[in-house]
This record gives sequence, C-alpha cells and structure tokens, in this order.
Amino acid sequence: MKPQIIKSALVLILGLTATSVQAQTKSLKKDFQSLGDNEQVIERVQKLDNQQRIRVVQNRLMDRNNRLEAAVTFGMLSGADSYVESKNLGGMLNYHITPRWSFGVSYLKDSNKLTAEGSRLYDDAFTCRQDDPNCEKRFPSIDFPIETKMASISFYPIYGKLNLFDSGIAQFDIYTSIGYGQKKLDSGSSDVISGSLGAGIWINSFITARLEGRYESYTDLLKTEKRKQSAVSAIASVGVMLW
Repeated sequence: MKPQIIKSALVLILGLTATSVQAQTKSLKKDFQSLGDNEQVIERVQKLDNQQRIRVVQNRLMDRNNRLEAAVTFGMLSGADSYVESKNLGGMLNYHITPRWSFGVSYLKDSNKLTAEGSRLYDDAFTCRQDDPNCEKRFPSIDFPIETKMASISFYPIYGKLNLFDSGIAQFDIYTSIGYGQKKLDSGSSDVISGSLGAGIWINSFITARLEGRYESYTDLLKTEKRKQSAVSAIASVGVMLW
C-alpha cells in the first residue's frame, strides 16, 4: 500500500514541476517577443556608445595584381667617399605582378658637395707653394656619383594594416629587393649591385609611399687607383598607381 502512495506522490510532484516549467517558458517567450515594442529598452540600446567599434578589413586595400606604380624618390648616400656628401633625386617604375612580387627600373640624379674634412684638405692643397713638388700629392683622392640607372626585383613577404588615427585603414608590406645597374661617376662608369630592405605603405587605392634602406657596391675609377666602394642609401618615395 505504501509503495503505491509514494509512487502517486512522485507522479503528482513531477506533474506540478512540468506545469511550472511550461508556464515560465511561455512567460519568457512572451517577454522576448515584446522587447521590440518596449520603448524603454529601445531607448537604452540607442544610447549605447556606438563610437567603440572594432574595425576589421579582410581584403587588401589596394589590388596589386598586374599594376604599374610610378614614384618620385629622394635619397641620401653615405659610406662611400668620406670627403663627399651625396644626395639624389629621381624616379622609379614598378610593375606589380602579384602582391608578393614586382620588378622595376629606377633613375637617380646625384648632387654632391665636399664634407668639412674634404674642404679643409683642398684649402690646404691650394695654399701650397707652387714651387713645392709635393703640392699635387696633397690633394685628396675624391670620386663622386653623378647618376645611377638600375633594374630590380622585389619580394614582399610580410603584410599588415595600419589604423591612420581612426580616419582610415592603410596597408603596408615589408619587402626586400636586389638590383643591378650602372653608376656614372666623375671618373667614369661602373657596374653596381644593390640589396634593399624597406616598407611600402599603400595609403588608398592610388597613393603609395616607401621608406627604403639600400646597400650598394661598386668600383670607382680614379686614375691613381681603383677602389671598391660600399655605400648605404636612405630613400623615401611617394607615388601613384597608374592602372
């Protein structure tokens, strides 16, 4: 008899519990369905800080498949002849086969001036007495670049994006390149090889910018001696995508 009573009590408890759960579920559904009609909830949502947002850009800002880039460059050369300071202005064309690879050509026109040490040595040589047979030897051996023509291949292994003061997104690539060309010097022309490491910044669909460090190796052709020269250039450029 007692087992029957206990069984009946359990059935009753389970039934009441199920009825309570169903009632709560219906109440929740009704509340959610009425959220859209609740003006207070809508006002609270609209007052949330919509300035805090996460910017996600999945694709490249600038398509660089079969694109031609033209740029104006400005650079400074150091480490070659210690008596001369050289700056250059020029231009370059880069054909982007894919976002990873490009090849290009460049032309640099150099302007040169003597360093403080070079000026001092020349002043001393010019003041030498004309009857002194060692006067000629007192002039320093100086050679300087006049222009450089070069072809190069670039590889872009690292890619990322920049938030420009929350006003837009720019993409950048870290690239490396190798080049070969001709450097015209005051003493003649010489083959030049180069290796570069730089960053290309793609501001929008058309405007580009670059910062590059370049190592160059060439031989100057002074009549007294041939000297292997190693120079380092810092080059900045601004350009556009032509198509």
